[in-house]
Amino acid sequence: MFTVLTGNKPDIPSLSSISLIPFLLTGCLLLANPLQATEKPTLQEAKNNVFGDWVINTPERITLLQLNHNRSYLHLELNLSAPQNSVAEWGRLDLQSTDAHFIPSYSNNAQQGLAAYQFEYPQLNMTLTSQSLQLALTIDTNADSIADEQHQYGFTPNQSVYGVWHQLSTPALSSLVLLDNGYYAMVNINLHQDPQANEHVTHLQWGRFELHQNQLTFEPVFNSHLQHTSNLPSTSPSMVYQPSKQQLALSFMGKGNPNDIEMNQQYER
Repeated sequence: MFTVLTGNKPDIPSLSSISLIPFLLTGCLLLANPLQATEKPTLQEAKNNVFGDWVINTPERITLLQLNHNRSYLHLELNLSAPQNSVAEWGRLDLQSTDAHFIPSYSNNAQQGLAAYQFEYPQLNMTLTSQSLQLALTIDTNADSIADEQHQYGFTPNQSVYGVWHQLSTPALSSLVLLDNGYYAMVNINLHQDPQANEHVTHLQWGRFELHQNQLTFEPVFNSHLQHTSNLPSTSPSMVYQPSKQQLALSFMGKGNPNDIEMNQQYER
């Protein structure tokens, strides 16, 4: 499952054998729900602002980078051609002017994603610059002031139900991403390490979804925990979106009686 990152690059065992262990953050205590952004920039504010939700969309890969004002970040890579190489990474962003240092706390695939750069290149320099609703992540792998890579993200505004949602009422970090291209991702990170809390098993799931009026239909493509499915059932007969409160409520019906509510999930921006 998800692994805790230390000073040495870990060997990643098979998904079925990875265990979740407690973690320590050095020099930073994040908020109770670190994935909750304190503010969301408008289109005008995002023109020269690195904070917000940023996406790179290609036929092979969908990459999302959420940068929050509380200096937490969420990095997702949905690998469409090789789903087993998908990445879910969460941690802290140390931002000094344009110099960016990503400090990962959890990653399900530390051999890829932003975490991999930290281990492979000891003299790594990264910068973040935003202009005209574009975010440039420039990577200098050997500190010679020459850009070895540059990744161009486009700003993705929160429109209707689309965007990044965080479930704040659980003992886990739980995020639901609904992209306007028809892909979704569910990220769950159990901070309390409770082996009895099966519904909070740490995992990444992503796939396709369809939205018909107030009904969501999910078609999973990849799940990083092979023995555990997402706590999102295949359909959500009831979905309530409250634009004024920036809240999304999903109600799931019981299997035996379609009139019985099995569970409710409340998400916020």
